[in-house]
Formats: sequence, structure tokens, C-alpha cells
Amino acid sequence: MISDEDVRQYFKNKMNVPGVYGGAGSLQIGRGPLLLKGAPPGGCQRHKVVFNKFNVIPEFCFDCYKVLITPRTVMELFKLLMVFDGLELSGNNTRKCMVEGRADSEGSYKGFIYCRSIEEGKEVRRILQEIVAVEISPDVPVLLKRGCSEFARTHPRYAQIKPGKPIMPFPPSWKGHEDFVDKNYALEHNVAANSSNANPETKAKYPLSEIFALQYWLQYAATIGDISYLKIAGRVLPPIPQLKRPPLSLQPAKCK
Repeated sequence: MISDEDVRQYFKNKMNVPGVYGGAGSLQIGRGPLLLKGAPPGGCQRHKVVFNKFNVIPEFCFDCYKVLITPRTVMELFKLLMVFDGLELSGNNTRKCMVEGRADSEGSYKGFIYCRSIEEGKEVRRILQEIVAVEISPDVPVLLKRGCSEFARTHPRYAQIKPGKPIMPFPPSWKGHEDFVDKNYALEHNVAANSSNANPETKAKYPLSEIFALQYWLQYAATIGDISYLKIAGRVLPPIPQLKRPPLSLQPAKCK
């Protein structure tokens, strides 16, 4: 099992980079390919434009399944990132750790592993349940969900993947909205299909952008009253101005 001291030693040289605390940090750190296999140009940015403009879910997202891990403290989030750093999956699945910044989303700390079928999602969930139980805690929830929470709030049937219930198929009438966006919106297309979140040869060193994220996570924890950050930071940190998040709850986030 990864101990709190293991975390402190693993990250200690990254917590003292000058001029980082108090800056604009990132909410997430990713591993694996930046662009999911078979994704249209623009990736998730393009999918969100389609949804926000027309309130429809892109076809690609109907095969998107996520294994959701919900650490209860920032200490457990750091442990999950250590797990992700050493995780080897046959599909080299995209994965990320993050703190929740959306006002309409529950939970504070989350980890995601992206899968391209419900069968793959179930297998990856099984693997992660075993790893998380041993390395972090058997009490950390590991769930399987379909696509983004925003999609499920608008189209509740889309999120239903329980046994015995038919899975919502892609409505062909929605395809025209995707074609409109592809023809009329300028999206970022310069991410290669094999681009990675981190260079395997250097990821243990963590680039400055990820150090910003790590230190932002600690300030986020300080802001919501999660004192486990003190074991990593080694000192009291100021809260993040204007961060509007509820106080820490040890109840796991619901999978919507």
C-alpha cells in the first residue's frame, strides 16, 4: 500500500518550486494519448461545441465509457496519480486526475480512465478496483459511467448502463448538427493521434505545468478544509480566492 510518507517523498522536490503557489493552476494532470483512438479532429473540444450549440450528443461519445475513481482526500488523489504513473493497460488508455471546479458537479477529487466500449470499461474497472483497494484503500469508489455528466443531465437515458436496460443508441437525426459544426467552426486540429500527455522517459520529473497543477490541488484542498494536504505541503497554504466549492465531504461523489 502507498503510505502518506511515500507520497511526501515522491513529491517533495515538486512542492518547493518558487513562484508557483498563488498562481493560476491547472485542474488536471493526464497520462496516455491526448486524442482518443478514432476521435474526429478537435477531440473533446469539438464534441462540447456540438453539445453546447445543439444540445445533442456526438456519435463518437456513444462509445465513450469512463472508469471513475473518487478519492476522498487530496492525499488519496496524489496516491492515485502515483498509481496512474505506473499503470500499464493493454490499450494504453487515456487517464487523468483532477480537482472538480464545475459548480454543478459533485465531489472534489476525481480520476478517470477512458474506454471505447462497455466491455473494455468493465474490464478496466475490475483491474482498477483491485489496484486501488491494495494501493490506496478498499473504501475508494471505482465506478463505470458513460460519457460526460453534462450529457447525462440533458439526456438521462444516455447514462443508463445497468444490466437489463437497453443502452441508448445514437439518433441518426443528430448527425446533421455534427456536420454543421465540422464545416463552420474553427477547432484545434493540431493534436496528433499518437500525442501523449507525458513523455514516458521524463514523466517522473514532472514538467512545470504539472507542478503548477499539483500545487493548485494542495491550495484547493486548503480552501475546502481538507487538512490532509498538510502532510504533503508541510505548511499551511492560503485559500484560492473566488473558489466556490462546498466544504470537504467524505461521502463519495455520485456517478451521474
